[in-house]
Amino acid sequence: MQTRQVEGLTKRKRDGTPYARRGEVEAALESLVNLSREEILKRLKVRDSTSPNYVQSECLVYLIRATRNDNDERYFNELYRELMRRLASALPRVEGERAGGPENVYGADARDRVRDIFKARLIEDRAAPGSALDYFEVMFSGAVAALRKTSMSRARRQMARRDAIDDEESGEPSIAVEKAVGSLDVKQELLSDDPNYRSKVAKAIRTLPDKQRRVIEMLLQDMPIDSIDDDVLTIRKVLGVRSEKTVRNRRDAAIATIREQLGIGSWND
Repeated sequence: MQTRQVEGLTKRKRDGTPYARRGEVEAALESLVNLSREEILKRLKVRDSTSPNYVQSECLVYLIRATRNDNDERYFNELYRELMRRLASALPRVEGERAGGPENVYGADARDRVRDIFKARLIEDRAAPGSALDYFEVMFSGAVAALRKTSMSRARRQMARRDAIDDEESGEPSIAVEKAVGSLDVKQELLSDDPNYRSKVAKAIRTLPDKQRRVIEMLLQDMPIDSIDDDVLTIRKVLGVRSEKTVRNRRDAAIATIREQLGIGSWND
């Protein structure tokens, strides 16, 4: 039986070198492409990401892209169903959605837009091979996060058209707008089904300057930035700062640093 080879990526960096999958992804693919389709579908049912039979999301993207030249609808549909499940699990609900506030509409819009963009890229890739999905084979969670970032920016613009961006008294961005753009999405990054990605997020948090790291750690514990209730313990009170703006500035700086370390947003959407 002839050994099947894994095709390389075509997307190139600014210096002209091609993007490459992580070593463990490449090794997993070399094994997967030589399995029967029934065995691959069997492995799709494995949900434990630590299992040696778990199909990584990056591999799943490769496998579904490789079906463009055959007519096995059952195989494609099973891959597609699992891939969309992975995509949905990587798209968090923004803070406040379950409280029934207005920001839930914009959070849902952002998630829908990410799904629509991904589906469009998959359709395009099946029609003519390109590089639009290469990043998803390099770091699936990071690629989804990058799309989510741009989608949340769109949600923010929509919120701005409906509500005043600036608080009338302080001139600072309103809390509703901040919620709409997912100010706590770093918490969801730590819930990724990719253990390597989770490790990178945790490392990025640990290497933050102390003032920024403390803010992120308290946000991860669901501690509010501030409250009109004097009895509520808030980050502003713990840090002993006068304004919640100080807390938000540290949070924003921390998230910007984390995104930079993870490479989120560096891919051309």
